Amino acid sequence: MQAKTPSPERTSVSPWFLMTTIFITGNVVMMLEVVGTRVVGPYFGVGIYVWSALITVTLLALAAGYWLGGLWADNRRRPEFLYLAILLAAAATLLIPVLRNPVLTFAGQFGVRGGVLVGSTLLFGLPLFLLGMVSPYATKLFTDQFEKLGSRVGLLYAVSTLGSFLGTITMGFYLIPHFNLRVILLSLGLTLLLMPALYFLVYRRQKLGMAMTLLALGLAGAAALLSANSTVIRNDRVKLVYKTTSFYGEIKVVDFGAQRLLLVDGVTQSGELAATHQATPPYVKDMDLLISRFNPQARQALVLGLGGGNMIHALLDRGLEVDVVEIDPKIFDVATRFFGVDPRRAHITLNDGRRFIRACGKKYDVVVCNTFSGESFPTHMLTREFFEEVNRILAPNGIVALNFVGYIQGPHRAASASVFATLKSANVWCGAYFRDSKEKFGNIDFVAGRGPIPPEPADDPAWQDLKTRQVEIYGADQAVVCTDDYNPVEFLNRVTYRRWRQMVIDYVGADVLLN
Repeated sequence: MQAKTPSPERTSVSPWFLMTTIFITGNVVMMLEVVGTRVVGPYFGVGIYVWSALITVTLLALAAGYWLGGLWADNRRRPEFLYLAILLAAAATLLIPVLRNPVLTFAGQFGVRGGVLVGSTLLFGLPLFLLGMVSPYATKLFTDQFEKLGSRVGLLYAVSTLGSFLGTITMGFYLIPHFNLRVILLSLGLTLLLMPALYFLVYRRQKLGMAMTLLALGLAGAAALLSANSTVIRNDRVKLVYKTTSFYGEIKVVDFGAQRLLLVDGVTQSGELAATHQATPPYVKDMDLLISRFNPQARQALVLGLGGGNMIHALLDRGLEVDVVEIDPKIFDVATRFFGVDPRRAHITLNDGRRFIRACGKKYDVVVCNTFSGESFPTHMLTREFFEEVNRILAPNGIVALNFVGYIQGPHRAASASVFATLKSANVWCGAYFRDSKEKFGNIDFVAGRGPIPPEPADDPAWQDLKTRQVEIYGADQAVVCTDDYNPVEFLNRVTYRRWRQMVIDYVGADVLLN
């Protein structure tokens, strides 16, 4: 009698359970990728390098997981191995809040580009690799008839993609703006932990003790980490007064001696004396003086970017009527709670600055552009088309004042030269003023207009002092007139961004930025 060929081992897991597994893991993969920008943001920012690094790490980790998961499925067609991989992914996800500070501090030595790649790989590479193994393994378990292979694989891909879609929308539109990062990461870890726990409970009842132990350990770890989190953290020099997360970054209010600082994604946005709300950054006084010099009759001002209110305090104190446009509701809340901004004195609109200008029917004597988020200036408000839109709402002698951080000479001046060239392309005249040593980066105050320049005040010592700081930004050969179609300012200013961030780390301490 001919011996029967043993049939391949078949899974005892129901198709619905496998599809649920695929849905949840697909959801978590995209959630990890999106939340990763907020995890590494306080140390490296959330610019193009951070997004590129996280996408790169995600794709490479998933590719490696797909490959190994397929090999594993061909040799070990047992559901236990699939749910063991998910269990390990859950553990790796739960460790991210614990490892975040030491890993990012270590990665910082490799610079922005190298550091964000190293940090993202160490924090997210393992859980993403393990989750990448799920799709090919689940496909092997789900498919037992070759003639139905296409439809079944297509179904699993559709379920996984639907999970990814919902994960992306949920993380970006709901979770990040409303929940602490520790809560989010621990929730993701516990969600992943749920699948192996249910598998061992439902399909391997003799291992009920193991499942319940794993679940209890996960909950205990979550409780311990959540209890360790605090919104008031002190070190020898700094007190972290408040922290929150918005659609646009991680916001912190820090007391540094007598100063109060506003940080977005680890970079200072405003500074003032906490007791009096007097602005500490020198550029605020310089910008106010430039407005007084080039439009002494100004009465109506539009300020793009609220921050901690440094600029609007100066303009209000000089008697101007001030409208403010701020895109981030959380910044508005922080400015009114901690920086003395009174919405009864300045009319504040929550909107994107460029969108507001397009719909605006009012004329202004001055438009102030001060819209940094972290170390980056929104590039859609650094184009010739944008400044032409600004000119439409300016009064006949109106001016544009713009605060930018960069170099005015040396090998890294191309970004500042491009901003100057772009601003000049939409105006009759343009000037730049710089307070710091010319070989260093710092605040560059640009002012431009289309009307005649008013006579120079001869009896104003403050203006005579600022006049000596008018600079030529050399590098016309490197300058680009930025447009909506082509705007390389973020790339050109990458060295400034890196050094600015490192300066803040040295100033307030990495422990404050990462807690």
